[in-house]
Amino acid sequence: MLERSHLESYICYCKYQKNLNNKTLKAYRIDLMQFFSWFFPYDACVSSTHIELYIEHLAKTYKTSTVKRKIAAIKSFYQYLIYKEYLEHSPFEKLQVHLRQERLLPRTIDNYTLSRIFSAAYSDLRESQSNNHYFVSMRDVAVLELLFATGVRVSELCSITCENLNLQNQVVLIKGKGSKERCIYISSPPVISALASYSALRTTIDSPDPYFFLNRDKHRLSEQSVRRIICRYTPTDAAHYTPHMFRHSFATYLWEQCGNIYEVKEILGHSSVKTTERYVHASFEQQKRILTTMHPRNTLKIEF
Repeated sequence: MLERSHLESYICYCKYQKNLNNKTLKAYRIDLMQFFSWFFPYDACVSSTHIELYIEHLAKTYKTSTVKRKIAAIKSFYQYLIYKEYLEHSPFEKLQVHLRQERLLPRTIDNYTLSRIFSAAYSDLRESQSNNHYFVSMRDVAVLELLFATGVRVSELCSITCENLNLQNQVVLIKGKGSKERCIYISSPPVISALASYSALRTTIDSPDPYFFLNRDKHRLSEQSVRRIICRYTPTDAAHYTPHMFRHSFATYLWEQCGNIYEVKEILGHSSVKTTERYVHASFEQQKRILTTMHPRNTLKIEF
């Protein structure tokens, strides 16, 4: 008999054995509770036909990527139930799910806009009028520099501790999804300079938190605060930009320069090369734009 207590045991399994982060656990819980609510009349007798009906229901409300995530969470849940011998069969056993998803190229920030964002942040730093203003401005500059220098996720950036950053060796240890760790080399002198200046200020602050980036209350900088930092320095005539767009921009520019998709994959911390392949397509779109607008053939004057 399928019971809701199985959900709690599954969440514990994901947390302590699969080492999933709190954000992923929260998403799993929401997806599975939604599933339970929909299938409550069927209880344990959920069939592949029911799953197909549920997918149709989800497809009317959510984007394809969201539907895929929700179905993946449910499928993984059933695999756990079979593993624990709560059930003998999964409704997914003879079910083939085919959801056509439109390929969305990652949104990037052009170099001109990036320059304006960084210029505004450094200008604010130069014009700081108090120690507190200087600390906040220096932190903002360091945040922006590290975001674009490494392409880290905003959750990864906010989780960096003082021990994770080795400025002498120019290396930052990133703890990514599923407790996977990767080291990223920081090659740019201006980035090292910004981080070193902020680090000097950080060492003077007595904070109960070990995190490198702090807010005004001397606690861990939140992901929402990083989003506000970007908005603060984005020109008013520009579009809305997010921390993940810094990651997309870094990845796209990196791919264009090195051309090695596996190197880009490791730096970004992707679990699958398929995720990294998006930047190959993004680069191809850039190639088409350049060849369409800047090809020298367009300037040739030919007489017939």
